[in-house]
Amino acid sequence: MKISIHLFLGIILSILLPILSFAQSRNPAVDSMGANMGRQNWGAAIQWALKAAEAEPADKYWRYLNAADFASRDHNADLAIKYATLVLESDIATKVFGNKSFDWLRQDVRWIQIMDRVEQLKEKQRQQRIQASLVFREDQRQLLRQNSEHLDSLTKILPVDMLYKRMREARSAHTYSHPGRYKSHWLEMSDSLEFPYLVQLPLGFDPNRHYPAIVVLHGAINRQTQFPNMVDSTLTGFFGEPFVEQAYQSGLIAIFPYGTNRYNWMMPDDGFGLVPELVKQVKKMYSIDDRRVYVAGHSNGATGAFSYLMKQPSLFAGFAGVNNRPQVRTGGTFIKNGINRSFYNVATDFDYYYPLEAHRAVANLASQLKVNWENQELLGHRKHSYLISSKDSVTKEVYQKLFANLVVKQRDPFQQNLYWECDDVKHGRVDWLELNQLDTMAQKMPWQINQNLSVAGWRHVVNPEVVLDSTSQAFVYPRRSGAVNASYSNNRFEIETSRVKLLTIYLSPEMVDFSRPVQVVINGTLVFNSATTADRNFMLGTYMRDTDHQAIWTNRLQLTVP
Repeated sequence: MKISIHLFLGIILSILLPILSFAQSRNPAVDSMGANMGRQNWGAAIQWALKAAEAEPADKYWRYLNAADFASRDHNADLAIKYATLVLESDIATKVFGNKSFDWLRQDVRWIQIMDRVEQLKEKQRQQRIQASLVFREDQRQLLRQNSEHLDSLTKILPVDMLYKRMREARSAHTYSHPGRYKSHWLEMSDSLEFPYLVQLPLGFDPNRHYPAIVVLHGAINRQTQFPNMVDSTLTGFFGEPFVEQAYQSGLIAIFPYGTNRYNWMMPDDGFGLVPELVKQVKKMYSIDDRRVYVAGHSNGATGAFSYLMKQPSLFAGFAGVNNRPQVRTGGTFIKNGINRSFYNVATDFDYYYPLEAHRAVANLASQLKVNWENQELLGHRKHSYLISSKDSVTKEVYQKLFANLVVKQRDPFQQNLYWECDDVKHGRVDWLELNQLDTMAQKMPWQINQNLSVAGWRHVVNPEVVLDSTSQAFVYPRRSGAVNASYSNNRFEIETSRVKLLTIYLSPEMVDFSRPVQVVINGTLVFNSATTADRNFMLGTYMRDTDHQAIWTNRLQLTVP
């Protein structure tokens, strides 16, 4: 049967080429180019879909959907209803039928009956998911209770040195009443907002081990309008099976948050803090190696991973993006901020989301700024969705290399040299340094430079073989920013600022000797020269908030820039 389909495809390829890329994908939407091909081609397209359904039974309902869509575009209501009805027998029925090509059928009694059935199936699934969530909710409550008991035990330790040692070495004792590879969890951000996410435990999970962890961010942010009742294993394909499987095989605890067009990791900024907060919550329930937490993603998820490198990197040891567009969408892209960590970038040559030439230019700029940026290219007319949907050996090798790059990275929150720039102090912190107030009316220092480059080679969204005649700037700088160069050695901090009015230095025994005075020099002026001690209440507060066994901050100095 597959041979006959290939022969059939060879005959009609010349007239169906613009829509075959859609029909052979699992995308339920037919592109506008296909719609413009002309009435005479839809009959052949329907036949292709039916032949493909016979050849690949696993994909047959997607092909029936293709056939229904093609028939609807041909204004053949009977066939459109016929094939749409077949789709109702599948688990994709509740996820499709949003195409505008079906709009003309909305008043047809038969179509109304199909939509009524879809709504019934959606409600049935919703109720099933609510019931399935109950056991996970109780499991989460139990794990968080066990962590609270651990935190309560810390409050009874009075000597600061003993408390510090206990924070670094001790973990919550957890019992996991619900077995299995996947765990559904929720982060409550307010009385009306629950942020669902999925945790995947690694192969051979041992509760007594400390595991590295990776947060995987999904793409297609604008298409997500609401949170599901729970994120379960049926949605792993949405995050990309290569990410799921490689994390499982590589021995990482994997975290898969679900975002919407309002609350996400790219834009607007409303939900940007959700990912760091869920990482902190996961640390309360599972034994995570604080030195080895990573964030990665595909498409909008890759842009999200890049954005955490630029805006809020402190929790993470390394960052990676597949089919990335490296641009902060809510402010300036201060690419030199990447000097504090690293980024592993995977680009394909036929990606409409960001041109291959631009990836090379960004990698070159990062190298000039001494940012640890590794750029991997995949050639061969590989489109935007290839590395998230394909299961071939090429894709597996790409993800093996990506994970191999990440897992050797270890966070050093006490590194002696930091650079940080921001245009919003909500994202003013990196490790032990925080910008609390900017002075954007002040003169900018010569070393604070808004880097940029021109991006050409953009490809057509629908037909990426077509290169567009357009050029744009890689980064946008909508607001003035402030920046800091900072270092420390031998109990002395040297800080150089540009457009900064107020900053904070966080202290740790890993950085300074509290038995000696601490000195802080800002722009050549000695602004602090005094002994300081560990603050027990400050230690407890930050530890209870962050559950970080490595970056334990024992005091802080808030200083006005002279």
